[in-house]
Amino acid sequence: MSNEIRIMQKFDLIDANGTPHFYQNYYVDADDFAPFQVQGSVSTLGGDNSQIQVLFPTTEYAIALVESGNGNRQSQLILTTFAITSQNQQPDNFLSQEIYIGIGASFSENTIELRFNTAVDAVAANFPAQRLSEENVGFLPLDSALSLR
Repeated sequence: MSNEIRIMQKFDLIDANGTPHFYQNYYVDADDFAPFQVQGSVSTLGGDNSQIQVLFPTTEYAIALVESGNGNRQSQLILTTFAITSQNQQPDNFLSQEIYIGIGASFSENTIELRFNTAVDAVAANFPAQRLSEENVGFLPLDSALSLR
């Protein structure tokens, strides 16, 4: 019996031009294998607006991915994590699925880094925010001098 843990992540990206890109970083009967690594927190208990980096080797398809997506700005990423079975099969259900928005990219000789922020931030105690009105601040002045006491 093997104690190996096999984790696969699927990278489903729609770039700023609307072009879909699908990759997975563990080979399971698929033609869309690409070596990539995800760094940063994938999810947190507090739901903070966390940032992740997806690292690709500097290859033609990774460079084309950044160039077609306007430097990874305004792209949408769905990152899905699966636990692969001991028979090297992908199960129907996934461990986690997160949605991110692209905020930029950087290059080096060996690595291309795509940066993403979470698409939804945590809900705070004061949600929904109140609007300034005569009922909650009194008479509104005609200039910009508001006193919020």
